[in-house]
Order: sequence, then C-alpha cells, then structure tokens
Amino acid sequence: MNKKLYWSNGLKIDSTLQLNLKDCITRVKSKKASMIVIDGGVGEGKTTLGVECGQSLAKELGEDFTILEQVKQSGSDFLKGMDWAVQNKRHIVIYDEAGDFNTRASLTYFNQSMNRVFETYRALGIIVIMCLPSFSDLDTSLMKKKITRMLIHCYGRTATYGKYSVYSLWRMWYLKQGFAKVTVPDDAFKFTAPNFRGHFRDLDVEDSKELEKHSIKGKQDIIRKSMLREQGLIPIKEIAQKTGYSIDTIRKYIKKSKPKGEKYGATLYYHKEIVDNIILTKERNESITT
Repeated sequence: MNKKLYWSNGLKIDSTLQLNLKDCITRVKSKKASMIVIDGGVGEGKTTLGVECGQSLAKELGEDFTILEQVKQSGSDFLKGMDWAVQNKRHIVIYDEAGDFNTRASLTYFNQSMNRVFETYRALGIIVIMCLPSFSDLDTSLMKKKITRMLIHCYGRTATYGKYSVYSLWRMWYLKQGFAKVTVPDDAFKFTAPNFRGHFRDLDVEDSKELEKHSIKGKQDIIRKSMLREQGLIPIKEIAQKTGYSIDTIRKYIKKSKPKGEKYGATLYYHKEIVDNIILTKERNESITT
C-alpha cells in the first residue's frame, strides 16, 4: 500500500471523520433514519469524498461497495439504487446530484421523494449519502425529522487532496439561518464554526476511472432528457399525471390515435400537445353524456 495515497487508518479519509461515520451505523442499527450531506462547488471533490465515505462505511459493515450500483445520479435512478441495496443486502446508497438540481422542480421532487423514501427504508438500515452543490438547497423538513445527521462541506481542493468541514445537525440550523442573511451562500460558512475539519485523499486510479465513466453517463442522460423537453416531448407517466388518466388508459389512447413518438432507453416520449388533445376528448365525451 502506498502510504502517500492513504492515511494511517488505511483509508482515504482521516480517523476523525471515520469515527463520526460509525455513529451513523449505530443510528441505523437502532432503526433510525440517517443521511449524510456533502456539499461543495464544482471540482471540490464532493463526489470523491462521498464514495470514500461509502467505502469506509461499507468496510465497517463488512460489505463490498460497488460504484456502478451504489452511486446514483437522478431521482428515479436513486430509487432503483435503494431497491438494489435491499435485494443485495447492502446498506449504503449515494445520490450524486450530477446537475439534477438545475431546476426548482427537480429539487422539490427530490425533497418529496426523500421524505417518502426514509419512511419506507428506515427499518432496513440504509445510510444515504447526498452530494449536492449547496446545502442551502436542501429542504428543512429532512432536518426537522432528524434524518440529516451530518453536513460535510468540501473546499480548497488541490491536485492530490481536498479539505472539508463537518457540521452537526444543531450547527446546520445556524447555517440555514446564515444563508438567509448573506448574498453569497458560501459566506454562511464563515459565521458558523464547524465541529471539526480535515482532509481527504484522491480516489484510487481504477475507482476514479469508474466514477468518471459513471458520472459522464449520468450527465449525458440528463442532457438527453433536457433536449427532449426542449422539443416539447414528455414521457407517458407525465402525460398520465397531467390528464388524470391511468398509464394503461394513456397507452390505449396512443395505440388508437398513433401519435408520433420518440424512444429514449426503454421510455417513449410524445409531444406535450397530446395532453391538450386527451383533455379535449374527455371534455367532449362529458358534454355528450350530459
């Protein structure tokens, strides 16, 4: 083992952070929800540190950690990751924002999903690590329920290591108050002292390559879906939500009317004007019956 790449504990994170992560394991073993939030600007190493925290937790639990299956980059993909963890008896899942928080709608969807997820998975002892650009975007409902246990703020990354500050739930509330008072969100960190600070090393070369490939794939997926929306195309599930019909009913309508669609992955997308057409058909049918 190259000592320059690891700390004395044999990990990429130092012993103080390692010890605090163990508290999350103790918490979930008591059937209590636990989420670690890691924030920081682009290139500050939040995803790298998220993976290293995941690897440390997995080691404590005697589990393997698989980047491909346990690092997720969108809301729906994250839920699949949770299911995979349950089926494979793993207890760590990472949500890497990967640009998914570019819109308020995405953030709202995540916060709502998280509240539902923890109600479902709390008893299964899964620890969620959330990586996002700014802690200021996270909904306080997760804090009120004491789900968010630790905030790790990344900054000052160099070519070989990064720096971090750790805040307890109690100090997170003061940070939230600070965000409301400053123009630049990161300035809030100047007015709330962390519980402790530390450093983390870079990932091993193979892990770094795997994470990069995984990250690029996730970003390409987000870009492609954004392009489809720019073209006015939406998936069947969204059409059902907007019209109030079931997905099966929408599929029958599509089969009958045969509108032009576009397939991406396993999902078919149709122009949003189909929503107006379905609603108009519904209104006509109702007017006939009355």
